Amino acid sequence: MRGVGRFSGVNKSALAITDDHLALADAAAGQLDRLDALGKARATLADREAHPPEIWSAATELGWLGLAVGEEHGGSGFGLSELAVVAECQARRLCPGPFLPTAVAAVVLDRCADGDLRGALLPGLTSGETIAGVGPAGTVTAGDDLQVTGVDEAVLGAPDADILVLLAGDDVAVVDRHADGVSVTPLNSLDTTRTLGRVELSGVALPADRVLRGAARRARVVFRILAAAEAVGVAWATLDMAVGYAKVREQFGRTIGTFQAVKHHAANMLVAAETATAAIWDAARSDDLDEAEFAAAVAALLASRAAIFNVQNNIQLHGGIGFTWEHDAHLYLRRGRTLAALLAAGADPAFDIVDLQRAGQAHGASFSLPPEADEYRSQAREAAQRIAGLPAERQRDALVESGYFVPHWPRPWGRGADVLEQLVIEEEFSDIPRADMGITGWVALTIAQAGTDEQRERWVEPVLRGEVMWCQLFSEPGAGSDAAAVRTAAKKVDGGWRVTGQKVWTSLAHMCQWGLATVRTDFDAPKHAGVTMMAIDMSADGVTVNPLRGITGDSHFNEVFFDDVFVPDSDVVGDVNKGWLVARATLGNERVSIGGGSGAPTAVAPADLVGLLDRAPDGDTQVRRAAEVLAELHTLKLLNLRRATRAISGAEPGPEGNVTKLLVAESGQRLTELALDLTGVAAVTGANEHLTLAYLGNRAMTIAGGTSEITRNTIAERILGLPRDPLLK
Repeated sequence: MRGVGRFSGVNKSALAITDDHLALADAAAGQLDRLDALGKARATLADREAHPPEIWSAATELGWLGLAVGEEHGGSGFGLSELAVVAECQARRLCPGPFLPTAVAAVVLDRCADGDLRGALLPGLTSGETIAGVGPAGTVTAGDDLQVTGVDEAVLGAPDADILVLLAGDDVAVVDRHADGVSVTPLNSLDTTRTLGRVELSGVALPADRVLRGAARRARVVFRILAAAEAVGVAWATLDMAVGYAKVREQFGRTIGTFQAVKHHAANMLVAAETATAAIWDAARSDDLDEAEFAAAVAALLASRAAIFNVQNNIQLHGGIGFTWEHDAHLYLRRGRTLAALLAAGADPAFDIVDLQRAGQAHGASFSLPPEADEYRSQAREAAQRIAGLPAERQRDALVESGYFVPHWPRPWGRGADVLEQLVIEEEFSDIPRADMGITGWVALTIAQAGTDEQRERWVEPVLRGEVMWCQLFSEPGAGSDAAAVRTAAKKVDGGWRVTGQKVWTSLAHMCQWGLATVRTDFDAPKHAGVTMMAIDMSADGVTVNPLRGITGDSHFNEVFFDDVFVPDSDVVGDVNKGWLVARATLGNERVSIGGGSGAPTAVAPADLVGLLDRAPDGDTQVRRAAEVLAELHTLKLLNLRRATRAISGAEPGPEGNVTKLLVAESGQRLTELALDLTGVAAVTGANEHLTLAYLGNRAMTIAGGTSEITRNTIAERILGLPRDPLLK
């Protein structure tokens, strides 16, 4: 029994962004579907056939095994990113057979072996004539005398293999499966689509070129990237399966996809899959395996987590039918759990993430802009050098006048910069402070887009020069995250409007000269209609601002009262009764950045977190929590990077923006929560007030600007296509 339906998102490869990768994914998915790869995976429950010939022939005839191997040895000369796309496509359909260990072995030999060994083994591996087994952990050692001894309890593909590629301490041993002293015992693998074997070596003598000295770290990087690509394929396939079922399964007179609890499960599954995808995509881009160690560890941790989380939740959302032998859900559970166990074998990626952060090696692959960027670079560099030479108090004005202060804005305020030019400017102006206008900037851009010429002339430039601050007067008492539930009313009078009502949770209203307010001007219209956008002078008669003291003791938010406040017609922004369209107009105009950053108030940088971990008496017990937080913070940058890459290549937008919004808030909370736990009593006795205030302040991050629960609903409905609650229509 198969999963029902597919949601409208990615169903071939989430890793693929460029046209070439999308074409590769399309070809791979089409071939595997024609061969009924998933059906052949199910058949292994009965007979555990190691590698159905049709599947193996497809992998060899289409050159998948040699995608990342040099052309001189029968490969295609591409990289790990192409191989990862195919691995993901295969995992979505649970392709049976030894593709993963053979592909890993081929890349390890191509990158780490000498010329003679590559020439001897790679042609057979890339053609599929030679099958490899890979052991990522064990007690195998290769002595100075080239005698290899030890045991690896779980070698992937060992029972089918012709050669075994085994990690041996810091080295890699390449062993003939049938050599004297080699014993392989087949194991009862949880994943019936793959074979596992216990390998015991007793004084196996190897030629010198078959002991790859110092290659274990690079071999582990290759295994982590490709196994993680498979794990994320499992995560996406089970999300697809769960969403499809939630759209058609009915309970209590409606589809279960309308229930908020189901939507939140599905949204969490998407977030897990998308963050893991970003990490794998980044790690696979690197041409230098030594430089990819941190990225690969992050990919392994997040992909394992995503696979386990999604395969288990898929069964939960299917209910009893998901627990049956006939349903495919447990096949994915078996593959996901097996991959996660192998990815943690020998070296837990969580500990590697923390160790590499400690060593200052916590970085991803370098990001290179395409050659077209050069046309923007010389102009931006010249402007940056000129502005950097000015006194600090004149730099902002110079930035405004040149358009480099808000380059993504339309002229005459910005440069109307496309994504590529924005990224060039970000690089060239990295040493020049450019103030973040925050909400004031969002409002000013709304006016620049939807205001009249007179309004633009009156309001926009003073904002850019830092002379005026604006607030957003959207939220109202009782409405919570439902910003369209506007009760503040405006009555038409001669020359303008009289506004009465209340707004709440208005950031920095007590410091602002103007506010942009949603006001209901037609109570008979539907909720999202009948709303008008008005600019309100915060010093006008009838405006009262009452600061709200938050749990930190500071007053960031405010409640604002309007008592018959007069707003002239000249201060209505956009058309009357079409204010909701005005509010949404700015959503597609945010600045593109590859820098990331959480945006949350915090006193803890990644390096600080490692320092706290090292000083904690029970630090080892917190390593996994620390690794997950560090991985999430790193992945925030990668999500931005993927958004930029999509935009540069002209691809359709992905789900990264919605995922980032949710992850920014929640990862910031997890960071300060862990830091507080590691700090211990000092955090609650006033010894580290900066951290304590950051922890308190972060409680607002999952509430302000729309709660995380509402964001999950948005992800489920707008990205995954689950239906709205019929009671809310």
